Amino acid sequence: MADCELCTLAKPTLYPIKAQVHTLANPEGAYKGVCESCLFYLNKAWEERFGEKKEPEKK
Repeated sequence: MADCELCTLAKPTLYPIKAQVHTLANPEGAYKGVCESCLFYLNKAWEERFGEKKEPEKK
């Protein structure tokens, strides 16, 4: 079990997301673990701010 980075609840399964972290150890960003409910709300906030993600069309 691990703690979610946002809600700090201990969950058996976390989803890794890449976050912008500006440190010398992680110049390209770092992966953070979030639970399913936090991932849902992160996606909802993204869609409210930037609109739905559009998949590129395959030719």
